[in-house]
Parts: sequence; C-alpha cells; structure tokens
Amino acid sequence: MRRKAQRLQKPYPATAKIPDIGLTLFDADWAKSYDLARKGIIETLETGARSKLGLVHKTARKLGIDPT
Repeated sequence: MRRKAQRLQKPYPATAKIPDIGLTLFDADWAKSYDLARKGIIETLETGARSKLGLVHKTARKLGIDPT
C-alpha cells in the first residue's frame, strides 16, 4: 500500500518525496507527480537503482516560488 502524500510546510526542506512535492506545488496526485518528474518539471536526485528524491528548492525556484 502506498504512503499518502503530505503537503510540505514552509520553509520547504531541501529534498522530499516526489508525491509530496507534486501535491504541494502542483496539487497533483501520486501518478501525475511521477509524470511531472519524468518530464523534468519536478527536479530529482537519484538515490539508488530505483529510488529518487525530489529537489524542492530547485523546483520551487523554477516556478518562481520562494522556498523559504
């Protein structure tokens, strides 16, 4: 069973799970968040063979949002 995405609180952390970033910045569900990451809209960092974290500050700045 998947963990439910949680909205991030300001100041945003440097990294977070991709569904959390999708919900916070785009109001997107789990699948749409991963689609945004695949398209490069959500910046990611590979942490293993099948594991990624989203870069919250870089993604927020790209959208013109102050992450602090």
